[in-house]
Amino acid sequence: MENNPKEDDIEEVDDTEEEPPANTIEELLFRELVVLKLGLHRNAKPPFLMRYSEESGRGLIATRNIKTGEIIMEETPAVWGPKAKGACCLECGLELHKLSSFHFCNLCHLHFCSGECCAAHPRPECVEMQKLHIKTDSLEYLGKLTLVIVVLRCLLLPETAPQNWARIRLLQDHLENSKETKLKKLNQKFLVNFLRDIGLDKNQISNKEIHRVCGILDSNAFESITLDGVESRALFPLSALANSSCLPNLTHVTRKDRTMVMVATRDIQEGQELFICYTGIRWGKITRQKHLLLTKHFLCCCPRCLDPTECGTFISSIKCAQCEGNMIQDVQIGSSEFDMPWHCQDCKLEMEHKKVVAVEAMIGQMLKLINKNSTQHLEGASRKLKQLLTSHHYILLEMYMSLVTLYEKKKEKPEKIVELCDILLPVLQKLEGSSRAVALLVISRICAQVSMYKDGKEEFLNSGWFEDSILKFDEAYSLIKYDVQAPVTINELQSTIEILKEERDPNNKDYPKLATTEEHPGKDHAHQPPNAESMERVI
Repeated sequence: MENNPKEDDIEEVDDTEEEPPANTIEELLFRELVVLKLGLHRNAKPPFLMRYSEESGRGLIATRNIKTGEIIMEETPAVWGPKAKGACCLECGLELHKLSSFHFCNLCHLHFCSGECCAAHPRPECVEMQKLHIKTDSLEYLGKLTLVIVVLRCLLLPETAPQNWARIRLLQDHLENSKETKLKKLNQKFLVNFLRDIGLDKNQISNKEIHRVCGILDSNAFESITLDGVESRALFPLSALANSSCLPNLTHVTRKDRTMVMVATRDIQEGQELFICYTGIRWGKITRQKHLLLTKHFLCCCPRCLDPTECGTFISSIKCAQCEGNMIQDVQIGSSEFDMPWHCQDCKLEMEHKKVVAVEAMIGQMLKLINKNSTQHLEGASRKLKQLLTSHHYILLEMYMSLVTLYEKKKEKPEKIVELCDILLPVLQKLEGSSRAVALLVISRICAQVSMYKDGKEEFLNSGWFEDSILKFDEAYSLIKYDVQAPVTINELQSTIEILKEERDPNNKDYPKLATTEEHPGKDHAHQPPNAESMERVI
């Protein structure tokens, strides 16, 4: 269901307090922002305005200086739904594998995992669903309904939640870029036909409107995953208007109530644009560029994409076969051609792009053969790949992220966790700022350091590690306290740090006080260790 905000929680925007600018475009943007702010909580005063540019269209511009870690906005979803391959609860997203496990609404026949979830779906939605012919006779049918539920909920918003429909209508659908694509044909063959079969009236909602909603979702939806692996997607229209950069200054986390919280990952000056990243921020340049062209229909020209070294990280570089220097690809501004030649930054040796692609394809085949749940296999593969790839290559970084996750799950090798975090954190902080991924790695590193201390291995830790851990713990927790995946170990870690403070300084004079549960209301949230993207996906 869409988690519609209650009327008392929604900001009431009084546009009489300030006159919109006289310029026609400025006035239009002002009016659009009034509508989009309907998804923010009451008394919200977002530190930005909407502006238009020929290069990137609409965007969000800071109206004052913003500090790292500051909350930019908290937005409720205009629509929400599970993202599953099979039948699952339409309220919480829990996947079920037996028809007898489902609870069906007696009125509209939507399927849920329990009476509690059934009772939670809003009455306006139930009323509109009663007008359709929804079946309950097979698991396959429930799976199909699960696949289309977000689109269906969007289409019914004019009746179920008109304010949310007004927010969604302001988003781009990019239909002009997908007239005869495979995705559009698939949507027509399956999604549109299914919606007609359940009784969605063609005279009230046209095929074009269905495709438009599909385009809006494909271009603007945010996806999330819970501790239990439940995936979902939702539309946060105002957050979606932040443009993309591979050097973003915002990160987003999702609360249990499905509110999205946008947080600054870097200091932002008044007049600067606010950016998120629409693609895999730790992917290589060509992978990012192709993904953005395919899914978002634009070529990224951010400072990172225009820098052959990717801000000095060399995250896409392989080693030179002649001197082991960094091979970098020539940049042609504004070109969608990805086959520009590569050359060594040191000895100037040149290499054709297809040879670099061949190296990565060979690595991809090798990674398919290894057991990605085995630390030994990943350690061995990473040692071999260091002979071909630069130390911060994106494939190696993903392998290191996976190793940190596995070491934590198995509660082994804390010294290796510290070592890998020391490799990962400088690169991620440069590319992402103080992001959610950085915060989770910081927590992983502190957990490992505390474990080493308790095991009597403090001599292997840097001097001042404990004082540094106290400060970094609070900085990281101030971000991930909002997340539905906040680490389950974080409560124990906080208690352990307090005990160690007593042991190391009984008077507690030299250490700062950690934040309390009251200061961090999201403390009971749960989370897995930082998880890497699929290694097959990034190659």
